[in-house]
Amino acid sequence: MNYKELAKSIFQYVGGNDNVQNAVHCVTRLRLTLKNPSLADTEKLSNLDGVIKVANTAGQYQIIIGNEVGHVYKEFIKLTDINADSNSKIEVETDKSLKGYFDRFSNLIVAIFAPIIPAIAASGMLKALVVLLPMFHIMGEDSQTYQLLKVISDAAYFFLPMLLAYTSSQRFGTNPMVSLALAGVLLHPNLTAMFNSGNAISFMGIPVKAVSYGTSVIPIILIIWLMSYIEKFAEKVSPGPVKVFLKPLIVILIVAPIALTVLGPLGMYLGTGLADIVLWVQHKVGGVAVMILAIIMPFIVMFGMHKVFYPIMIAALSNPGYETLVIPAMLAYNYAQGAGSLAVYFKTKDPKLKQVALSGGISGLFGITEPALYGIHLKLKRTLVACMIGAGISGLFAGIMNVKGFAMVGPGIASMPIFIEKGSSNFIFAVIGAVISAVVSFIAVYVISFKDENASAEKENPEAAHGKTESKVQRKVIYPPVKGELIPLKKVRDNVFSEELIGKGIAIKPAEGKVMAPFDGIVEMVFHTKHAIGLKSNLGVEVLIHIGIDTVNLNGQYFTAHVQNGDEVKQGQLLIEFDIQSIQKAGYDTTTPVVITNSSDYLEVLPQSEETQDVSNQSLPLLTVL
Repeated sequence: MNYKELAKSIFQYVGGNDNVQNAVHCVTRLRLTLKNPSLADTEKLSNLDGVIKVANTAGQYQIIIGNEVGHVYKEFIKLTDINADSNSKIEVETDKSLKGYFDRFSNLIVAIFAPIIPAIAASGMLKALVVLLPMFHIMGEDSQTYQLLKVISDAAYFFLPMLLAYTSSQRFGTNPMVSLALAGVLLHPNLTAMFNSGNAISFMGIPVKAVSYGTSVIPIILIIWLMSYIEKFAEKVSPGPVKVFLKPLIVILIVAPIALTVLGPLGMYLGTGLADIVLWVQHKVGGVAVMILAIIMPFIVMFGMHKVFYPIMIAALSNPGYETLVIPAMLAYNYAQGAGSLAVYFKTKDPKLKQVALSGGISGLFGITEPALYGIHLKLKRTLVACMIGAGISGLFAGIMNVKGFAMVGPGIASMPIFIEKGSSNFIFAVIGAVISAVVSFIAVYVISFKDENASAEKENPEAAHGKTESKVQRKVIYPPVKGELIPLKKVRDNVFSEELIGKGIAIKPAEGKVMAPFDGIVEMVFHTKHAIGLKSNLGVEVLIHIGIDTVNLNGQYFTAHVQNGDEVKQGQLLIEFDIQSIQKAGYDTTTPVVITNSSDYLEVLPQSEETQDVSNQSLPLLTVL
């Protein structure tokens, strides 16, 4: 890579000194603050040799380059009027464009709703299984065990305000325990009894509308948002010696009455209005609404926009208890992506493409479409069109039949029980929709076909076709650098990592603020903000450990490095310490990707498990590199 020429091209296409206000870089990205982002030629930048991707997010124009970004930055900064020595701290202006507002809204939705999805998904699946028990005469509905199972399956939905109070407190930076206490006010049994009495209720003469807040979504988010401002006020007016009780007391005394008289009822009206709009669209458009959503779902998923549907789905699953737009569209989309990928597997003669297509097809049919979408269909393009045809026909059928989803789970083979409804044909219609999507997409891929460019590679050069030599087929083990909760890399809320642009790997939500060496090797780079470290094992595996998402903006605050560039390290040696609570309170996600940056040198990077689990024993393997 010619760093100087690449820097010159980037400088030219972003608008030069007239448009570049600030420039910094993190481990993989050149981060620019542009006076007018619309002047940058994103298409030409994306096509530059050495640029992986371009993203304009929340006021920062990010050019993703990879491990060589530091060299490009040095050449880039020479072309600007910016003083590199005084430019270590990033100052990001608020993007007031429509995209900027959407990005911030999307990030807000993800931060609040994404953490509660496991609880909602588990409860939804249990609800579906509870329905099956009396249908198959396994357990009677009058059984106490059955009744208790219903209570267990309903708990997450009824106490949604509690779950959202906690996640909202993390997003808005409020005290989580006080936030939960405010949610408790809404769900208190005595308040419910007062509402059910039928008598008019008021607080200091202000009417309190009788509202059932169980399963509600929007009210508590509005309440915690208000609390974030009142808490700052309480912090200022509370003297030090009595702050421990006076500050939360002020917050509760101010926020709780406003919640009961204004924000709670307002939130319920907004939630009801949102559901009514969705039902109105479906009533007016019919099955076409599901069809359209199923067709465009690949682009919605590609840009991460599917996450903005979280409030709609959760609100609908809470009341009326089912969802008839997004989940049926996802059913059509998932099966189309999976079946289309399997069609590629059977049709292609390229061994490498076969491998990717098979894994992508299987995971797609089980509700995880990213491997098929990114690994197959976006590359081949024609197969994407074929899958959109299958998804559209299936979506139209599901919309006409008014297929209902009863749980917020990615529809797939293992999760089909989420469509079971006692006394109806809903499950049958869902199965038919899935079959339509899979069959039509599979056939469409064969009919439309695709360019099998590397089909003859194995005949000409078997080693080149596989892209590996025998010497590379050697197991190399990576141990957990951080204790915490293990999640797939594709679930990280950063496209650079989730799309595996810089390599394959895994991610960990840390439970402890310590990064340990995952193997014996050498420190290749400790980033100056100490939020990321690059290592190379004695066997040649290169690993990037990136603590948190966008934590480069903290400029080293809350991080302490115990090693420096060139140090030799042993597995289990302390590398970096970081303050988890302070980083989260500053508004940053502490999810830590562990990425094999030279993944292309190996046949496969295999996680210890694809399922979410706790990583507490750092002596057990995390990744195996073949």
